[in-house]
Amino acid sequence: MPSKWILLCFLLVAALTTACSGNNANADTQIVPTAESNTPSVSSDDLPLNNDGIAIVAKINGDEITLPEFQRALARRQLESEAADPRALASDVLDTIIEQTLIEQAAESLDISVSETEVDAAVSDLRQTAGSDEAWQEWLTANLYTEDEVRSDQRNGLITQQVVSAVTHNISDKVKVVHARHILVPTEAQATDLLARIQSGADFAELAQQYSTDVTSKDSGGDLGWFTEYDLLEPVLAQVAFSLLPGQVAGPVATRLGYHVIQALEFSEQPVTPEQRAVLTQKQFENWLQSLLDSATIERFGGF
Repeated sequence: MPSKWILLCFLLVAALTTACSGNNANADTQIVPTAESNTPSVSSDDLPLNNDGIAIVAKINGDEITLPEFQRALARRQLESEAADPRALASDVLDTIIEQTLIEQAAESLDISVSETEVDAAVSDLRQTAGSDEAWQEWLTANLYTEDEVRSDQRNGLITQQVVSAVTHNISDKVKVVHARHILVPTEAQATDLLARIQSGADFAELAQQYSTDVTSKDSGGDLGWFTEYDLLEPVLAQVAFSLLPGQVAGPVATRLGYHVIQALEFSEQPVTPEQRAVLTQKQFENWLQSLLDSATIERFGGF
């Protein structure tokens, strides 16, 4: 699944705000890693070179990611992560750069661009958040940014925001909801038996009260109330509920909680809340980005 770009495009602002609103006193004593510290060993001899003689770690539809660009991004990520597996962290960082590259490529086809004036304004806001030129320079040093890299990140964030808006503008003001109930038991065999008893005429609510291990719903006959496709902690359970007809029962549905027998009672639509819109926007954008990943020509070098 793609990274959560709706959140990622704001990370630089959030990081700077946090660092400059009360943590600047630690800037002089912070240990600043170099681009090589804790970085999995990558020799430029093992990587192909571009036309400028610079090693590259990936190509996305022909666009190159250079080794220096990758190392700088990885070093910054290491400031905020203590991953037990440095190579997994490196792979995740490369995934993020690849996704951003695809977003920028798509922005061109969507006729989306960001002016230098917009980038200037975004960087100016960040500098003002720092409070002083000295604090700004301390933040840049402590977080392994150059002025050009900050501008690049701000441009990427502004482009991403516009792309998100463009590909999610058609989200409806209403969302489909289902009213369902379930029985949760520890074994598949028990769920299969309960499903058979319900299909033979046994009362669902009585069985839920007797056997369900879900203490939050068993006393109400397993009633889960109304929910959208994205509201439950176990997405597969919601997906099954939405695949049913009113009154239809299904199971066993395996989740990390156990095995469920679930019944869809009725369907409706309700106005989208701000929280639901945020979730729907994220899901739609992730699905769109995944489609780009699936269709892109991506070459990765160096084992990441």
